Amino acid sequence: MNVHTLLQQLETEPGWRSLRAAQKALREKLARPDRLLLAKFLQAEANRRADFKDRSVRVSLASDASLDNFMDPLALRLLERGLFGIQYHAPFGQMAMEIRNPSSDFLAHQPEVAVLAPLAAFWQKDIPTTAESVTQTSEETWAHVSALRNHFPGLILLQNLYPTERRPQGILDSKSHWGRADFARAVNLQLSQRCRETSGVFILDAEYLAGQCGASWPGLHKQQFMGSRPVADDLVSQLAVEIAAFCAARKGFARKCLAVDFDNTLWGGVVGEDGVAGVQLASGFPGNIHVELQREIRALKARGVTLAALSKNNEADAWEVFQQRPEMVLQRADFGAHRINWQDKAANLRELATELNLGLEAFVLLDDNPVERELIAEVLPEVEICPASDPMEMLRWLATCRCFDTLAITREDALRTQSYAAAEARSQRAAQSDNLEQYLLSLETCVEVGCDTLPQIARMAQLTQKTNQFNLTTRRYTESEISNLVQDRNWRVFWCSCRDRFADEGVIGVALVKIAGDEYQLDTFLLSCRVLGRGVEKAFLGGICQYAHHSGARQMRGEFIPSAKNAQTEKFYEACGFTAAAAAGDSRFWRLALPAAADLIPQWIALQNAPAPNKL
Repeated sequence: MNVHTLLQQLETEPGWRSLRAAQKALREKLARPDRLLLAKFLQAEANRRADFKDRSVRVSLASDASLDNFMDPLALRLLERGLFGIQYHAPFGQMAMEIRNPSSDFLAHQPEVAVLAPLAAFWQKDIPTTAESVTQTSEETWAHVSALRNHFPGLILLQNLYPTERRPQGILDSKSHWGRADFARAVNLQLSQRCRETSGVFILDAEYLAGQCGASWPGLHKQQFMGSRPVADDLVSQLAVEIAAFCAARKGFARKCLAVDFDNTLWGGVVGEDGVAGVQLASGFPGNIHVELQREIRALKARGVTLAALSKNNEADAWEVFQQRPEMVLQRADFGAHRINWQDKAANLRELATELNLGLEAFVLLDDNPVERELIAEVLPEVEICPASDPMEMLRWLATCRCFDTLAITREDALRTQSYAAAEARSQRAAQSDNLEQYLLSLETCVEVGCDTLPQIARMAQLTQKTNQFNLTTRRYTESEISNLVQDRNWRVFWCSCRDRFADEGVIGVALVKIAGDEYQLDTFLLSCRVLGRGVEKAFLGGICQYAHHSGARQMRGEFIPSAKNAQTEKFYEACGFTAAAAAGDSRFWRLALPAAADLIPQWIALQNAPAPNKL
């Protein structure tokens, strides 16, 4: 496919299929002029794709030096995550003024992600590497972050200090009290500590990535002298991968489920041919690679990634390996769902998506068989596929792909596997009951609704960034933005948690409400797919209506903005007694006179409204 045909397909064909075609062209080493043409297209705001609005992310970058060589790599790396990056680069040497002026072009760009690189050209300056200079450098660098935060509540990425090859004291650098390497590490540690203490600000770790990218000369490279570009192209490419991962997390494009093959993936060999004792899982090569791959997968589960087993096998044979081989790191209970049979894997993946109540775009596939990978790539382009057959390459890809990265890891992430086990127990109980209402009553569901409390902010931000299906407006928020709303007297920030006799689901719902006179206006209303089907969404809305009525509101306004993934919510307000009101642009509005009808809250749910703090 020539590049012009590819651009036409990208522009007119929404969805993952055209994006996969572009990604394939990039993997096959698209010629440099064609890559530049593709990158230029990706940055155009006049895109005709129907899904462009959902897939575009606005990024502003600023440095005391030139970051021009970031533009094309970042556009291409964002494409790999299914995103179109609309970039703004602050003029050379104008960073301090741009981030401090609320009317600057940097902020007028309305970025969702801001990238600051005040240390990009640090080693070109004659600065003494002393203890005092460490503190001074850290303080001056952080002052830029603080200045930007005064005007910008979104996601800030701060590029830290990458290493230099120039060491005036040679091999004695580490013997010096403040050699250049130790100086860089000390500055970076102080900046990391500041980021840990500040919500919505993250380190863009150039120090770490410089060691990963294989750049021969991360500091002494031609671009530095030919174009005043202090960051080497090899390092820029890796930094772009990292920026794209943050953007994907910010926009709700992080993957949620890893579907894993068994034979020649979790273990070496084929259990049906080699037997349980014959599959390779020993501490020596090559079994040790499979064991290490399992450790990597288990670490993903600990971060909240759902695991699904997807294997062509006799089911009894497959589970026998888990039972009889002590080297297995993963256990059967680690998998939220499984399809172990001889059906084609595309059909099995569809079934897994339905069972887990996830979209196919939430899945990543790990499978050694290139035929299976090619089938799923063709039939289910939404699924991200590890391109490797060799277990060593699988391990490397999984450790560095950044597909599952989110902006926070919460208590609810650790509860996810327990939640899927509870869902299976509920299904079994439902199958044994011929009365739906009695079944729902037997679950003993309790929903708690809270308002304007700080401990839930990280989880609420995470839910706005990850929830796509039961999300009526699909607006994304950072922790900093939600924290500002909690402090704003004209807003109310609601959350809800849910538990029943089978599991504690934790915080699973968010509603952001703007107060306009005697009307409560729902800016955001969402619920995790894990609790759908039990009336929790109505109980949550009912709790908000009770709060609004007791606070003097006479009317509730709901807003619905259709997306590619939230069709199931289109009739939600109508089902809750709202009446249709005017539409504006993509938004459709609904209104409900308060108090709401008593039957809005299902009778099988016990509702608890936690007291809200007073806002002055």
